Amino acid sequence: MIPDRKRPMAVLYSLFLVVLLFLCTACGKKGVLIPPDGYAPPPVSGLQVLQQGEGFRISWQAPEKEIVAPGSSPLAGFRLYRREIRSPADECLTCGGEDLLLRIVELEYLRDVLQNGNQFVVIDGDVRLGGSYLYQVTAFEKGGVENRDSARVKRKKVPSPPAPAVVLGSVPAGMLLEWPMVRVTAGTLAGYNVYRLRPGQNPVASPLTSIPVRENRYEDLRMEPDTLYRYQIRTVATVDGETVESDPSPPVEGRYLLP
Repeated sequence: MIPDRKRPMAVLYSLFLVVLLFLCTACGKKGVLIPPDGYAPPPVSGLQVLQQGEGFRISWQAPEKEIVAPGSSPLAGFRLYRREIRSPADECLTCGGEDLLLRIVELEYLRDVLQNGNQFVVIDGDVRLGGSYLYQVTAFEKGGVENRDSARVKRKKVPSPPAPAVVLGSVPAGMLLEWPMVRVTAGTLAGYNVYRLRPGQNPVASPLTSIPVRENRYEDLRMEPDTLYRYQIRTVATVDGETVESDPSPPVEGRYLLP
């Protein structure tokens, strides 16, 4: 009897179809398939979501070696996803709610996206009070392949505190900022964050201090002489376990002049 050599191939092909059918019917949203010889961009890092006023400030870091002159890197941009958590099932990443593609960030056309080196910042103002959200940022290359391995960050919108009103003065070696103590109606007061910008400086800025200032005054003694600075203060509160900043105070400007 001559063995039927086609039968093993038919069995293997049937097994392949069963596996493919299982993958296609499994729950969860699938990312773009990466070809074996394709370029898969590295995942983003340092994803943070901070509430400032009524909106969320979403920031992340791209691999520094990938951010070069436009058109000379395989990295094309990022996709920002958001999922609203309405029930515990929505936190299941493979069988919960769907991710909303909130923003496509193209490196060659950033529009209102702020960039400072390899850091990128997007403001999401379309969030409801009391709502909880999961955010994820993925990197994609020019052919459309994206890396969905980046972490997710959960954030709940809480009432924001009022902003202070700042008065600018001077001290012998710098500038003095003073403001009335702010009364918060929700949560507890954590202090104040002081922001400083030079004219023309990228508004992607971190506070001057690593922790909020607890007093209602701040002395800036790290100024360059005859340089104009713009200051704004944000009240910081803790509400339902979330740290939230107020909207910025009206800006005040000043410069330190050598005697």
